Amino acid sequence: MEMAANAGINLLAVDAIPRVSRAQALDVLSSQAKIAGYRSVIEAVNVYQRFMNGEVTAAGKFDACKVLVVGAGVAGLAAIGTAKNLGAIVRAFDTRLETKDQVESMGGEFLVLDFDNGDGGDAAGYATTMSKEFYDKEMEMFREQAKECSIIITTAAIPGRPAPKLIMKDTVDNLQPGSVIVDLAGATGGNCELTRPGETYVYDDRVTIIGETDLISRMSWQASSMYSNNMANLMELLCPVPRKDSAETDRTFQIDMEDNVIRGMTVVKGGTITWPPPQDVTTTTAGKGKKNTSSETWEDDANPARTNPKESILSKRILDLTTIGELCSLAFAIVFFWAVATYAHFYFVTMLLYFILSGVLGYYLILNVEPALFSPLMSTSNSLSGVVILGGMLMASLPQGSISNILGCASITIATINVVGGFAVSYRMLLMFKSG
Repeated sequence: MEMAANAGINLLAVDAIPRVSRAQALDVLSSQAKIAGYRSVIEAVNVYQRFMNGEVTAAGKFDACKVLVVGAGVAGLAAIGTAKNLGAIVRAFDTRLETKDQVESMGGEFLVLDFDNGDGGDAAGYATTMSKEFYDKEMEMFREQAKECSIIITTAAIPGRPAPKLIMKDTVDNLQPGSVIVDLAGATGGNCELTRPGETYVYDDRVTIIGETDLISRMSWQASSMYSNNMANLMELLCPVPRKDSAETDRTFQIDMEDNVIRGMTVVKGGTITWPPPQDVTTTTAGKGKKNTSSETWEDDANPARTNPKESILSKRILDLTTIGELCSLAFAIVFFWAVATYAHFYFVTMLLYFILSGVLGYYLILNVEPALFSPLMSTSNSLSGVVILGGMLMASLPQGSISNILGCASITIATINVVGGFAVSYRMLLMFKSG
């Protein structure tokens, strides 16, 4: 950097583009990492030489392959999507809890450690080093997963540091014969303890460990195409179109330090070293409002404020079968229904049965349904509300001022609001599909 500054050369680091939405079109690391994640699955399947999806044929039944992806960054998500498309059962783990939704959207199962250690991501969106206790639980989880998974793909990396060792020898020993490990972090030492960077070999005549560092170059056309698109988008940013009210008509090359994307990737400008950029430039949306924990070490945290709260007495388990709270609920239900069966009137029992059935129906219709499916269920909800209105009209016809009359009027009012609101929402949805 000093040589470039002394020579008056401007330097831009294309591998230091801030991880913000506006910069995705020119993010070289993301585009190349996506290729590496895709290729890692292809390399693993080539060595694995078995069905990825489950098959039931006349020649036998074959279970689906289980794949474990460690690290849910761009490469990890690409590997998850590729393996899932091939029919495999995909599991993934990442210390950054905000990646859970991304993993599940790709069809993978996100593994969560029952451990209160906060989020494992820094303000720039990268993973950080976790505590030793978290690390030990992580190793235990990987050992258990290795007994079930046949392919492990590791992508974990911490910028500026050697790759963390996550797959140890005892984990590899738990893998079944014929299993495959693809270590995408081989260039920085590897996530697997047994990885040989730049080499593929068979460990103990059982497990193939792929530590190749040239997976991207094995898809050279795709890598060159995506890289050229990144550079074209970068030049669009560095050579903006002149404003309509500007006297200039031609594009000119300019390094606008007011632009966060350009500022984040500028290393040297006008003989001045501008690296590293301010932290607010590299902060991602996921990292806003979150304390940077990149300086965390493997030491135990003795802060009592971070200890887990005491468990409630109702959550204590009895003989590892049930909790005290569940037993109390069961005892209350038994006493309640015994009292109803002994002392209640026949009509009350009938109405109680209807109430319980309606509660179960309402739970499965509303509370237990994904919000994205509410609109298709609107017609069903309206029809049920219509039935409620009819029942309310019958109850409202009873003597004025009685409890049944009041409840009937209330049910008519609430159900009418539901019906009118349902039609209003459905009408607005129909307007979305009208052209012009």
